[in-house]
Amino acid sequence: MIVSRALAGLAIMLCALMSSSARAGLGEPSLQEIDDAITELDVQRARELIDRVTTESPGLALLRARLANYLGDCDTVAAILSSPELAAADTTGLGDVGRRCAGVIAGATVIEDAGSGIRLVLQDDADRVLVPFVTDVVVRARAHVEHDLGVRFPRPLRIVMVRDLFSLSAVSGLPLAAAETTGTVAVARWGRVTIISPRATALGYPWEDTMAHELTHLALSRATRDFAPLWLQEGVAKREETRWRAPRPFDRTPDPTETARAAMLSGRSVGIDKLGPSIAMLPTPEAASIAFAEVASFVSYWIEQNGAPAFQLLLDDLKGLGSHDADGAMRSVTGFPLTYWVARWRAALMAVPPEARPGEPPTRARGSTPARAKPDELARQVRLGDLLQARGYSAAASLELAPALAQAGSEAAIRWRAAKAELGAGRIEEARRRLGTVADVDAVVGPWFALSGRLDRTAGAGEAAEQAFRLGISADPLSEEVACEGSWAPRSPGAIGAPPPTVPKDPARRALCEAVRASSRD
Repeated sequence: MIVSRALAGLAIMLCALMSSSARAGLGEPSLQEIDDAITELDVQRARELIDRVTTESPGLALLRARLANYLGDCDTVAAILSSPELAAADTTGLGDVGRRCAGVIAGATVIEDAGSGIRLVLQDDADRVLVPFVTDVVVRARAHVEHDLGVRFPRPLRIVMVRDLFSLSAVSGLPLAAAETTGTVAVARWGRVTIISPRATALGYPWEDTMAHELTHLALSRATRDFAPLWLQEGVAKREETRWRAPRPFDRTPDPTETARAAMLSGRSVGIDKLGPSIAMLPTPEAASIAFAEVASFVSYWIEQNGAPAFQLLLDDLKGLGSHDADGAMRSVTGFPLTYWVARWRAALMAVPPEARPGEPPTRARGSTPARAKPDELARQVRLGDLLQARGYSAAASLELAPALAQAGSEAAIRWRAAKAELGAGRIEEARRRLGTVADVDAVVGPWFALSGRLDRTAGAGEAAEQAFRLGISADPLSEEVACEGSWAPRSPGAIGAPPPTVPKDPARRALCEAVRASSRD
Protein backbone atom coordinates (compact mmCIF):
# COMPACT_ATOMS: atom_id res chain seq x y z
CA MET A 1 0.00 0.00 0.00
CA ILE A 2 1.29 3.52 -0.77
CA VAL A 3 -0.18 6.97 -0.35
CA SER A 4 0.07 9.25 -3.39
CA ARG A 5 3.05 11.56 -3.82
CA ALA A 6 3.57 13.92 -0.92
CA LEU A 7 5.01 17.05 -2.48
CA ALA A 8 5.87 19.85 -0.17
CA GLY A 9 2.76 21.75 -1.20
CA LEU A 10 1.59 24.60 -3.35
CA ALA A 11 3.80 27.05 -1.51
CA ILE A 12 6.93 25.28 -2.72
CA MET A 13 5.83 25.40 -6.31
CA LEU A 14 4.95 29.10 -6.11
CA CYS A 15 8.29 29.90 -4.53
CA ALA A 16 10.05 27.80 -7.14
CA LEU A 17 8.38 29.73 -9.96
CA MET A 18 9.32 33.08 -8.43
CA SER A 19 12.90 32.42 -7.43
CA SER A 20 14.37 29.38 -9.18
CA SER A 21 15.23 31.07 -12.45
CA ALA A 22 17.01 33.89 -10.66
CA ARG A 23 19.13 31.52 -8.58
CA ALA A 24 19.86 29.27 -11.57
CA GLY A 25 21.80 32.12 -13.11
CA LEU A 26 24.06 32.13 -10.06
CA GLY A 27 24.60 28.39 -10.24
CA GLU A 28 22.25 27.63 -7.34
CA PRO A 29 19.91 24.65 -7.57
CA SER A 30 16.22 25.20 -7.97
CA LEU A 31 13.70 24.11 -5.38
CA GLN A 32 12.34 21.65 -7.90
CA GLU A 33 15.75 19.97 -8.18
CA ILE A 34 15.82 19.53 -4.41
CA ASP A 35 12.28 18.26 -4.35
CA ASP A 36 13.05 15.73 -7.09
CA ALA A 37 16.15 14.48 -5.26
CA ILE A 38 14.09 13.87 -2.12
CA THR A 39 11.36 12.09 -4.08
CA GLU A 40 13.98 9.82 -5.65
CA LEU A 41 15.21 8.98 -2.11
CA ASP A 42 18.58 10.58 -2.88
CA VAL A 43 18.76 12.35 0.46
CA GLN A 44 22.53 12.88 0.29
CA ARG A 45 22.18 14.82 -2.97
CA ALA A 46 19.23 16.73 -1.53
CA ARG A 47 21.37 17.78 1.45
CA GLU A 48 24.14 18.96 -0.87
CA LEU A 49 21.70 20.92 -3.02
CA ILE A 50 20.14 22.61 0.01
CA ASP A 51 23.58 23.60 1.28
CA ARG A 52 24.24 25.38 -2.01
CA VAL A 53 21.14 27.58 -1.68
CA THR A 54 21.98 30.95 -0.17
CA THR A 55 18.58 32.62 -0.40
CA GLU A 56 16.16 31.65 2.33
CA SER A 57 12.47 31.26 1.48
CA PRO A 58 9.39 29.52 2.86
CA GLY A 59 9.69 26.99 0.05
CA LEU A 60 13.25 26.09 1.09
CA ALA A 61 12.18 25.75 4.73
CA LEU A 62 9.39 23.38 3.70
CA LEU A 63 11.89 21.31 1.73
CA ARG A 64 14.18 21.16 4.77
CA ALA A 65 11.23 19.79 6.74
CA ARG A 66 10.44 17.28 4.02
CA LEU A 67 14.06 16.11 3.88
CA ALA A 68 14.13 15.78 7.67
CA ASN A 69 11.05 13.57 7.48
CA TYR A 70 12.72 11.33 4.88
CA LEU A 71 15.68 11.05 7.25
CA GLY A 72 13.37 10.06 10.10
CA ASP A 73 14.14 13.23 12.08
CA CYS A 74 10.58 13.92 13.20
CA ASP A 75 11.60 16.43 15.89
CA THR A 76 13.19 18.66 13.26
CA VAL A 77 10.06 18.42 11.09
CA ALA A 78 7.90 19.51 14.00
CA ALA A 79 10.29 22.32 14.94
CA ILE A 80 10.51 23.76 11.42
CA LEU A 81 6.76 23.66 10.87
CA SER A 82 5.92 25.13 14.28
CA SER A 83 6.27 28.57 12.69
CA PRO A 84 2.79 30.02 11.99
CA GLU A 85 3.92 31.19 8.54
CA LEU A 86 5.22 27.77 7.53
CA ALA A 87 2.33 25.95 9.16
CA ALA A 88 -0.03 27.95 6.96
CA ALA A 89 2.02 27.05 3.86
CA ASP A 90 2.14 23.35 4.77
CA THR A 91 -0.71 22.00 2.63
CA THR A 92 0.28 18.33 2.99
CA GLY A 93 -0.11 17.90 6.75
CA LEU A 94 3.61 17.30 7.15
CA GLY A 95 3.76 19.27 10.38
CA ASP A 96 1.10 17.09 11.98
CA VAL A 97 2.93 13.96 10.83
CA GLY A 98 6.16 15.29 12.31
CA ARG A 99 4.59 16.00 15.71
CA ARG A 100 2.82 12.63 15.91
CA CYS A 101 5.83 10.76 14.58
CA ALA A 102 8.10 12.38 17.17
CA GLY A 103 5.84 11.06 19.93
CA VAL A 104 5.79 7.54 18.52
CA ILE A 105 9.53 7.09 18.07
CA ALA A 106 10.63 8.93 21.20
CA GLY A 107 12.99 6.51 22.94
CA ALA A 108 12.93 4.09 20.01
CA THR A 109 15.76 1.64 19.41
CA VAL A 110 17.81 2.56 16.33
CA ILE A 111 19.97 -0.10 14.69
CA GLU A 112 22.35 0.89 11.90
CA ASP A 113 23.76 -1.98 9.83
CA ALA A 114 26.28 -0.43 7.47
CA GLY A 115 27.18 -3.78 5.94
CA SER A 116 23.60 -4.49 4.95
CA GLY A 117 22.76 -0.87 4.19
CA ILE A 118 19.76 -0.81 6.53
CA ARG A 119 18.64 1.58 9.25
CA LEU A 120 16.00 -0.04 11.43
CA VAL A 121 13.97 1.91 13.99
CA LEU A 122 12.07 -0.20 16.55
CA GLN A 123 9.35 1.48 18.56
CA ASP A 124 9.39 -1.51 20.93
CA ASP A 125 12.83 -2.78 21.97
CA ALA A 126 11.30 -6.24 22.45
CA ASP A 127 11.31 -6.52 18.64
CA ARG A 128 15.12 -6.43 18.64
CA VAL A 129 15.14 -10.25 18.42
CA LEU A 130 13.52 -9.94 14.98
CA VAL A 131 16.40 -7.88 13.55
CA PRO A 132 18.36 -10.79 11.98
CA PHE A 133 15.21 -12.06 10.27
CA VAL A 134 14.11 -8.61 9.08
CA THR A 135 17.59 -7.86 7.77
CA ASP A 136 17.75 -11.12 5.84
CA VAL A 137 14.38 -10.49 4.17
CA VAL A 138 15.14 -6.85 3.34
CA VAL A 139 18.51 -7.67 1.78
CA ARG A 140 17.13 -10.48 -0.39
CA ALA A 141 13.91 -8.72 -1.40
CA ARG A 142 15.73 -5.46 -2.12
CA ALA A 143 18.17 -7.20 -4.47
CA HIS A 144 15.36 -8.81 -6.44
CA VAL A 145 13.30 -5.63 -6.66
CA GLU A 146 16.36 -3.71 -7.86
CA HIS A 147 16.89 -6.30 -10.60
CA ASP A 148 13.27 -6.36 -11.75
CA LEU A 149 12.80 -2.59 -11.76
CA GLY A 150 16.26 -1.63 -12.97
CA VAL A 151 16.85 0.71 -10.06
CA ARG A 152 19.24 0.77 -7.11
CA PHE A 153 18.15 1.87 -3.65
CA PRO A 154 20.36 4.43 -1.92
CA ARG A 155 21.82 3.24 1.37
CA PRO A 156 20.80 3.12 4.11
CA LEU A 157 17.31 1.83 3.48
CA ARG A 158 15.06 3.04 6.30
CA ILE A 159 12.62 0.70 8.03
CA VAL A 160 10.41 1.62 11.01
CA MET A 161 8.66 -1.14 12.98
CA VAL A 162 5.79 0.05 15.18
CA ARG A 163 3.50 -1.57 17.75
CA ASP A 164 0.04 -0.95 16.34
CA LEU A 165 -2.23 0.80 13.84
CA PHE A 166 -2.28 4.00 15.88
CA SER A 167 1.49 4.29 15.58
CA LEU A 168 1.41 3.31 11.91
CA SER A 169 -1.05 6.12 11.25
CA ALA A 170 1.02 8.63 13.22
CA VAL A 171 4.31 7.85 11.48
CA SER A 172 2.93 7.50 7.95
CA GLY A 173 0.08 10.01 7.90
CA LEU A 174 -2.41 7.37 6.71
CA PRO A 175 -5.80 8.05 8.35
CA LEU A 176 -6.43 5.58 11.15
CA ALA A 177 -9.97 4.84 9.96
CA ALA A 178 -8.66 3.85 6.52
CA ALA A 179 -6.05 1.54 8.03
CA GLU A 180 -8.67 -0.12 10.24
CA THR A 181 -11.18 -0.54 7.40
CA THR A 182 -8.81 -2.25 4.98
CA GLY A 183 -6.53 -4.00 7.46
CA THR A 184 -3.40 -2.10 6.41
CA VAL A 185 -0.27 -3.30 8.22
CA ALA A 186 2.46 -1.36 6.39
CA VAL A 187 2.94 1.86 4.45
CA ALA A 188 5.68 3.03 2.09
CA ARG A 189 5.82 6.80 2.43
CA TRP A 190 8.30 9.56 3.21
CA GLY A 191 11.19 7.47 1.88
CA ARG A 192 10.78 4.63 4.36
CA VAL A 193 8.78 1.52 5.07
CA THR A 194 6.70 1.67 8.24
CA ILE A 195 5.49 -1.79 9.23
CA ILE A 196 3.57 -3.16 12.21
CA SER A 197 5.33 -5.75 14.35
CA PRO A 198 4.08 -9.32 13.91
CA ARG A 199 3.40 -9.29 17.65
CA ALA A 200 0.44 -6.96 17.03
CA THR A 201 -1.84 -9.75 15.76
CA ALA A 202 -2.87 -13.02 17.40
CA LEU A 203 -1.46 -15.29 14.68
CA GLY A 204 0.93 -12.86 13.04
CA TYR A 205 0.63 -12.00 9.36
CA PRO A 206 2.78 -12.54 6.22
CA TRP A 207 5.24 -9.84 7.20
CA GLU A 208 8.02 -10.98 4.85
CA ASP A 209 5.95 -10.60 1.69
CA THR A 210 4.49 -7.37 3.08
CA MET A 211 8.04 -6.03 3.40
CA ALA A 212 8.81 -6.94 -0.21
CA HIS A 213 5.57 -5.25 -1.30
CA GLU A 214 6.46 -1.99 0.44
CA LEU A 215 10.06 -2.01 -0.77
CA THR A 216 8.68 -2.19 -4.30
CA HIS A 217 6.70 0.99 -3.68
CA LEU A 218 9.87 2.81 -2.65
CA ALA A 219 11.69 1.49 -5.70
CA LEU A 220 8.89 2.66 -8.00
CA SER A 221 8.97 6.11 -6.43
CA ARG A 222 12.70 6.28 -7.15
CA ALA A 223 12.44 4.83 -10.66
CA THR A 224 9.59 7.08 -11.82
CA ARG A 225 10.10 10.11 -9.56
CA ASP A 226 6.79 9.04 -8.03
CA PHE A 227 4.86 9.44 -11.27
CA ALA A 228 3.74 5.79 -11.36
CA PRO A 229 -0.09 5.79 -11.26
CA LEU A 230 -1.69 3.92 -8.39
CA TRP A 231 -2.70 0.89 -10.46
CA LEU A 232 0.92 0.44 -11.53
CA GLN A 233 2.25 0.99 -8.01
CA GLU A 234 -0.02 -1.61 -6.49
CA GLY A 235 0.08 -4.05 -9.40
CA VAL A 236 3.87 -4.17 -9.50
CA ALA A 237 4.08 -4.34 -5.69
CA LYS A 238 1.71 -7.33 -5.62
CA ARG A 239 3.75 -9.00 -8.36
CA GLU A 240 7.00 -8.51 -6.45
CA GLU A 241 5.66 -9.81 -3.13
CA THR A 242 6.71 -13.38 -3.86
CA ARG A 243 9.27 -13.13 -6.68
CA TRP A 244 12.19 -12.61 -4.30
CA ARG A 245 11.89 -16.09 -2.77
CA ALA A 246 11.13 -19.71 -3.62
CA PRO A 247 7.44 -20.64 -4.11
CA ARG A 248 5.43 -21.36 -0.97
CA PRO A 249 2.07 -22.96 -0.28
CA PHE A 250 -0.93 -20.69 -0.92
CA ASP A 251 1.07 -18.17 -2.98
CA ARG A 252 -1.86 -17.76 -5.37
CA THR A 253 -4.72 -18.50 -3.01
CA PRO A 254 -6.96 -16.91 -4.02
CA ASP A 255 -5.70 -16.55 -7.58
CA PRO A 256 -5.81 -12.84 -8.53
CA THR A 257 -6.96 -13.52 -12.07
CA GLU A 258 -9.82 -15.72 -10.85
CA THR A 259 -10.77 -13.09 -8.28
CA ALA A 260 -10.71 -10.35 -10.94
CA ARG A 261 -12.81 -12.46 -13.31
CA ALA A 262 -15.38 -13.26 -10.62
CA ALA A 263 -15.60 -9.57 -9.64
CA MET A 264 -16.17 -8.60 -13.26
CA LEU A 265 -18.90 -11.18 -13.73
CA SER A 266 -20.67 -10.21 -10.52
CA GLY A 267 -20.49 -6.46 -11.09
CA ARG A 268 -18.16 -5.93 -8.11
CA SER A 269 -15.15 -4.83 -10.16
CA VAL A 270 -13.38 -1.77 -8.76
CA GLY A 271 -11.62 -0.82 -12.00
CA ILE A 272 -7.96 -0.39 -12.83
CA ASP A 273 -8.15 3.41 -13.01
CA LYS A 274 -10.80 3.97 -10.32
CA LEU A 275 -8.79 3.28 -7.17
CA GLY A 276 -8.90 6.77 -5.68
CA PRO A 277 -5.90 8.13 -3.74
CA SER A 278 -5.03 4.78 -2.16
CA ILE A 279 -6.29 1.21 -2.02
CA ALA A 280 -6.07 1.51 1.75
CA MET A 281 -8.76 4.19 1.55
CA LEU A 282 -11.33 2.11 -0.34
CA PRO A 283 -14.63 1.71 1.55
CA THR A 284 -14.46 -2.00 2.44
CA PRO A 285 -11.91 -4.82 2.85
CA GLU A 286 -13.66 -6.66 0.00
CA ALA A 287 -13.19 -3.71 -2.34
CA ALA A 288 -9.51 -3.51 -1.39
CA SER A 289 -9.07 -7.25 -1.99
CA ILE A 290 -10.70 -7.02 -5.42
CA ALA A 291 -8.66 -3.94 -6.34
CA PHE A 292 -5.40 -5.69 -5.41
CA ALA A 293 -6.39 -8.73 -7.47
CA GLU A 294 -7.32 -6.63 -10.49
CA VAL A 295 -4.15 -4.56 -10.60
CA ALA A 296 -1.97 -7.63 -9.96
CA SER A 297 -3.64 -9.54 -12.76
CA PHE A 298 -3.49 -6.60 -15.17
CA VAL A 299 0.18 -5.78 -14.56
CA SER A 300 1.20 -9.43 -14.92
CA TYR A 301 -0.77 -9.62 -18.17
CA TRP A 302 0.81 -6.42 -19.52
CA ILE A 303 4.35 -7.59 -18.73
CA GLU A 304 3.67 -11.02 -20.25
CA GLN A 305 2.47 -9.35 -23.45
CA ASN A 306 5.20 -6.71 -23.71
CA GLY A 307 8.21 -8.13 -21.84
CA ALA A 308 10.43 -6.99 -18.99
CA PRO A 309 12.46 -4.51 -21.12
CA ALA A 310 9.23 -2.73 -22.10
CA PHE A 311 8.28 -2.54 -18.43
CA GLN A 312 11.53 -0.81 -17.53
CA LEU A 313 11.08 1.55 -20.48
CA LEU A 314 7.61 2.37 -19.17
CA LEU A 315 9.09 3.39 -15.82
CA ASP A 316 11.72 5.55 -17.54
CA ASP A 317 9.08 7.25 -19.68
CA LEU A 318 6.84 7.96 -16.72
CA LYS A 319 9.75 9.71 -15.03
CA GLY A 320 10.71 11.57 -18.18
CA LEU A 321 7.19 12.70 -19.04
CA GLY A 322 6.48 13.74 -15.46
CA SER A 323 2.78 12.82 -15.43
CA HIS A 324 0.64 10.38 -13.46
CA ASP A 325 -1.39 9.88 -16.64
CA ALA A 326 0.19 6.75 -18.08
CA ASP A 327 -1.23 7.17 -21.59
CA GLY A 328 1.79 9.07 -22.90
CA ALA A 329 4.24 6.49 -21.58
CA MET A 330 2.01 3.63 -22.73
CA ARG A 331 1.83 5.03 -26.26
CA SER A 332 5.56 5.65 -26.30
CA VAL A 333 6.39 2.06 -25.30
CA THR A 334 3.61 0.06 -26.97
CA GLY A 335 1.85 2.37 -29.41
CA PHE A 336 -1.46 2.05 -27.56
CA PRO A 337 -3.08 3.86 -24.58
CA LEU A 338 -4.05 2.38 -21.23
CA THR A 339 -7.70 1.88 -22.26
CA TYR A 340 -6.58 -0.42 -25.08
CA TRP A 341 -4.58 -2.64 -22.72
CA VAL A 342 -7.35 -2.72 -20.11
CA ALA A 343 -9.80 -3.83 -22.81
CA ARG A 344 -7.41 -6.56 -23.98
CA TRP A 345 -6.89 -7.74 -20.41
CA ARG A 346 -10.62 -7.89 -19.74
CA ALA A 347 -11.11 -9.86 -22.96
CA ALA A 348 -8.39 -12.26 -21.89
CA LEU A 349 -10.13 -12.74 -18.53
CA MET A 350 -13.36 -13.68 -20.26
CA ALA A 351 -11.65 -16.00 -22.75
CA VAL A 352 -11.20 -18.65 -20.04
CA PRO A 353 -14.42 -19.91 -18.40
CA PRO A 354 -14.43 -18.97 -14.69
CA GLU A 355 -14.44 -21.69 -12.08
CA ALA A 356 -17.39 -20.06 -10.35
CA ARG A 357 -20.79 -19.19 -11.77
CA PRO A 358 -21.45 -15.49 -12.51
CA GLY A 359 -22.08 -13.52 -9.37
CA GLU A 360 -20.36 -16.02 -7.07
CA PRO A 361 -16.79 -16.00 -5.73
CA PRO A 362 -14.36 -18.61 -7.06
CA THR A 363 -14.70 -22.06 -5.53
CA ARG A 364 -12.19 -22.56 -2.75
CA ALA A 365 -9.43 -24.89 -3.81
CA ARG A 366 -9.32 -26.40 -0.35
CA GLY A 367 -11.78 -27.55 2.26
CA SER A 368 -14.20 -25.10 3.80
CA THR A 369 -15.90 -25.03 7.14
CA PRO A 370 -19.14 -27.07 6.93
CA ALA A 371 -22.41 -25.24 7.33
CA ARG A 372 -23.08 -26.98 10.65
CA ALA A 373 -20.04 -25.33 12.25
CA LYS A 374 -21.24 -22.64 14.67
CA PRO A 375 -18.68 -19.89 15.31
CA ASP A 376 -19.68 -19.37 18.94
CA GLU A 377 -19.44 -23.07 19.72
CA LEU A 378 -16.13 -23.39 17.91
CA ALA A 379 -14.75 -20.42 19.85
CA ARG A 380 -15.84 -22.00 23.13
CA GLN A 381 -14.23 -25.33 22.30
CA VAL A 382 -11.00 -23.72 21.17
CA ARG A 383 -10.80 -21.47 24.23
CA LEU A 384 -11.43 -24.33 26.62
CA GLY A 385 -8.87 -26.44 24.78
CA ASP A 386 -6.31 -23.64 25.12
CA LEU A 387 -6.95 -23.31 28.86
CA LEU A 388 -6.63 -27.05 29.44
CA GLN A 389 -3.46 -27.25 27.33
CA ALA A 390 -1.88 -24.32 29.18
CA ARG A 391 -2.34 -26.18 32.47
CA GLY A 392 -0.86 -29.36 31.12
CA TYR A 393 -4.11 -31.31 30.69
CA SER A 394 -3.29 -32.31 27.13
CA ALA A 395 -5.53 -35.39 27.01
CA ALA A 396 -8.52 -33.36 28.19
CA ALA A 397 -7.68 -30.62 25.69
CA SER A 398 -7.64 -33.25 22.95
CA LEU A 399 -11.14 -34.42 23.87
CA GLU A 400 -12.45 -30.85 23.93
CA LEU A 401 -10.90 -30.02 20.55
CA ALA A 402 -12.12 -33.17 18.78
CA PRO A 403 -15.59 -31.72 17.88
CA ALA A 404 -13.99 -28.51 16.66
CA LEU A 405 -11.65 -30.51 14.44
CA ALA A 406 -14.56 -32.50 13.04
CA GLN A 407 -16.48 -29.33 12.20
CA ALA A 408 -13.67 -27.14 10.89
CA GLY A 409 -11.03 -29.55 9.67
CA SER A 410 -9.54 -27.16 7.10
CA GLU A 411 -8.75 -24.54 9.75
CA ALA A 412 -4.99 -24.75 10.30
CA ALA A 413 -5.32 -23.01 13.68
CA ILE A 414 -7.62 -25.78 14.94
CA ARG A 415 -5.52 -28.61 13.49
CA TRP A 416 -2.42 -27.13 15.13
CA ARG A 417 -4.14 -27.02 18.53
CA ALA A 418 -5.44 -30.57 18.19
CA ALA A 419 -2.00 -31.87 17.19
CA LYS A 420 -0.34 -29.95 20.02
CA ALA A 421 -2.68 -31.59 22.52
CA GLU A 422 -1.74 -35.02 21.16
CA LEU A 423 1.96 -34.23 21.34
CA GLY A 424 1.49 -33.06 24.92
CA ALA A 425 -0.17 -36.39 25.69
CA GLY A 426 2.74 -38.26 24.07
CA ARG A 427 0.69 -39.61 21.13
CA ILE A 428 2.95 -38.76 18.20
CA GLU A 429 1.17 -40.74 15.50
CA GLU A 430 -2.20 -39.31 16.47
CA ALA A 431 -0.60 -35.84 16.40
CA ARG A 432 0.49 -36.49 12.81
CA ARG A 433 -3.03 -37.53 11.85
CA ARG A 434 -4.66 -34.53 13.47
CA LEU A 435 -2.15 -32.07 12.06
CA GLY A 436 -2.68 -33.38 8.54
CA THR A 437 -0.77 -32.14 5.51
CA VAL A 438 -0.67 -28.87 3.59
CA ALA A 439 -3.45 -30.24 1.37
CA ASP A 440 -5.72 -30.43 4.43
CA VAL A 441 -5.50 -26.74 5.40
CA ASP A 442 -6.34 -23.49 3.67
CA ALA A 443 -3.84 -20.90 4.92
CA VAL A 444 -0.34 -20.36 6.26
CA VAL A 445 -0.58 -20.45 10.06
CA GLY A 446 2.83 -20.26 11.70
CA PRO A 447 2.35 -22.73 14.58
CA TRP A 448 0.87 -25.35 12.19
CA PHE A 449 4.07 -25.29 10.15
CA ALA A 450 6.20 -25.29 13.31
CA LEU A 451 4.58 -28.52 14.52
CA SER A 452 4.83 -29.95 11.02
CA GLY A 453 8.56 -29.18 11.08
CA ARG A 454 8.96 -30.82 14.47
CA LEU A 455 7.25 -34.00 13.26
CA ASP A 456 9.28 -33.98 10.04
CA ARG A 457 12.52 -33.69 11.98
CA THR A 458 11.46 -36.52 14.29
CA ALA A 459 10.90 -38.63 11.18
CA GLY A 460 14.36 -37.75 9.85
CA ALA A 461 13.17 -35.33 7.14
CA GLY A 462 15.56 -32.52 8.02
CA GLU A 463 15.15 -30.46 4.83
CA ALA A 464 11.35 -30.54 5.02
CA ALA A 465 11.56 -29.58 8.69
CA GLU A 466 13.74 -26.56 7.92
CA GLN A 467 11.36 -25.40 5.19
CA ALA A 468 8.45 -25.70 7.61
CA PHE A 469 10.25 -23.76 10.35
CA ARG A 470 11.13 -21.02 7.84
CA LEU A 471 7.50 -20.79 6.74
CA GLY A 472 6.41 -20.44 10.34
CA ILE A 473 8.78 -17.51 10.86
CA SER A 474 7.46 -15.84 7.70
CA ALA A 475 3.99 -15.73 9.24
CA ASP A 476 4.21 -15.63 13.03
CA PRO A 477 7.78 -15.44 14.41
CA LEU A 478 6.64 -14.46 17.91
CA SER A 479 4.55 -17.57 18.50
CA GLU A 480 6.40 -19.83 20.93
CA GLU A 481 5.92 -22.92 18.80
CA VAL A 482 7.35 -21.08 15.78
CA ALA A 483 10.23 -19.42 17.62
CA CYS A 484 11.14 -22.66 19.39
CA GLU A 485 10.77 -25.00 16.39
CA GLY A 486 7.66 -26.81 17.57
CA SER A 487 8.55 -26.88 21.26
CA TRP A 488 6.79 -25.05 24.08
CA ALA A 489 7.10 -24.57 27.82
CA PRO A 490 4.16 -25.14 30.19
CA ARG A 491 2.19 -22.02 31.03
CA SER A 492 1.36 -23.13 34.56
CA PRO A 493 3.82 -24.11 37.32
CA GLY A 494 1.72 -27.18 38.03
CA ALA A 495 1.38 -28.31 34.40
CA ILE A 496 1.65 -32.04 33.89
CA GLY A 497 2.52 -34.23 30.97
CA ALA A 498 4.22 -31.53 28.88
CA PRO A 499 7.27 -32.58 26.86
CA PRO A 500 10.55 -31.00 27.98
CA PRO A 501 10.94 -27.61 26.27
CA THR A 502 13.91 -27.30 23.91
CA VAL A 503 15.63 -24.41 22.14
CA PRO A 504 16.88 -24.18 18.53
CA LYS A 505 20.56 -24.61 17.73
CA ASP A 506 20.71 -21.61 15.40
CA PRO A 507 21.82 -18.58 17.51
CA ALA A 508 19.26 -16.13 16.07
CA ARG A 509 16.41 -18.59 16.50
CA ARG A 510 17.58 -19.53 19.98
CA ALA A 511 17.56 -15.85 21.00
CA LEU A 512 14.10 -15.49 19.50
CA CYS A 513 12.83 -18.57 21.33
CA GLU A 514 14.23 -17.46 24.67
CA ALA A 515 12.82 -13.95 24.26
CA VAL A 516 9.36 -15.26 23.39
CA ARG A 517 9.36 -17.60 26.39
CA ALA A 518 10.46 -14.79 28.67
CA SER A 519 7.62 -12.57 27.51
CA SER A 520 4.72 -14.70 26.37
CA ARG A 521 1.91 -12.98 24.46
CA ASP A 522 -0.55 -15.08 26.48
